[in-house]
Amino acid sequence: MYSAFKFDKAYTKFSLIIWMTSIFVGLMNGCNECPDEQMNPENQSLTVVSYGGGAYQKSHQIAFCEPFTKYTGRPINSVSWNAEYGKLKSMVASGNVKWNVVEVTAAQFARGKSEGLFEKLTLKPAEGDFLFKSIDDYGIANVYWGTVMAYNSDAFPNKKPQTWRDFFDVKSFPGDRALYDDPRGNLEFALLADGVAIEDLYPIDVDRAFKKLDTIKKEVRVWWSDGTQPVQLLLTNTVQLTSAWNGRIFALETNKDQIGFSWDGAGLELDYWVIPRGAANVSASSRFINFASSAYPLAQQVQMIGYGPVNKKSISLIPKAVAKQLPTYESNWNKAFVVNAEWWSENEEAVKTRWVAWKNQ
Repeated sequence: MYSAFKFDKAYTKFSLIIWMTSIFVGLMNGCNECPDEQMNPENQSLTVVSYGGGAYQKSHQIAFCEPFTKYTGRPINSVSWNAEYGKLKSMVASGNVKWNVVEVTAAQFARGKSEGLFEKLTLKPAEGDFLFKSIDDYGIANVYWGTVMAYNSDAFPNKKPQTWRDFFDVKSFPGDRALYDDPRGNLEFALLADGVAIEDLYPIDVDRAFKKLDTIKKEVRVWWSDGTQPVQLLLTNTVQLTSAWNGRIFALETNKDQIGFSWDGAGLELDYWVIPRGAANVSASSRFINFASSAYPLAQQVQMIGYGPVNKKSISLIPKAVAKQLPTYESNWNKAFVVNAEWWSENEEAVKTRWVAWKNQ
């Protein structure tokens, strides 16, 4: 039974003071080890690239970038991107690497590591403080985020849909659907709806998954591509059921009662901080990644966006009412599955080609 994130009352204010002191000392010691980076004015700032802008990038700015600059004196240039793997690969191949730290998906991390796109980190935290698959020589994960099944509560006044089997049951739960326009996740949801157990999802039976998707294809009114769409589709009753990123539901300030969702069969994914091969300031970038992965900054960030921290010590710094809404909370985690990044890194191109062809049929 998963129990990594039970509340630890021993992690008190005193622990927080010790943590802040150790972080400061560690950052300062790290700076002293690399005087060449400190003395060259051109190397003072770091360019940190994360997804999409908006609230997510703002959470990085507040929780990571500004405190890091305060502790080290090193400015952070915060840039957004849309996770275009080809762009990162081309930059590394050209030898003209403009970015110091980049946030990539778990599948991109697995692929990029195998293709030699990342620098080896010069500093890593203790693996025992983190959830599994969070720490690697070439990158450190930051958050778990989830794709959940969501619905318009008013459309189902009696029995509410709770599983992907319900999502695919158009007779018991009639209405229009929406799904993310990508095979990753959708194939797994289709298999869960078809009776496959979570522990048997991988390797994915692609033929079986597409066959199951055929059964609701005509009910899928929208193939969404922007994370803001699912919530708006439900609030306007354009569709009655959809997949959605849990953070978007978490961020709702009004009309929360109008949207319901379930952690049952949620697909959880990791994002990773990496340093592109050929980037300047590898040591300073490693220090930034370690800082952004530490307990208190992560606890601050996830309270803004609703994703789950990979650092086990972060959860005790989060109010329980908030922690219960995160993917890594024990009862949520136990109902979900972790998307197999290795399988997708090896099969994504072929499956995406089939996905496009299937949609156009």
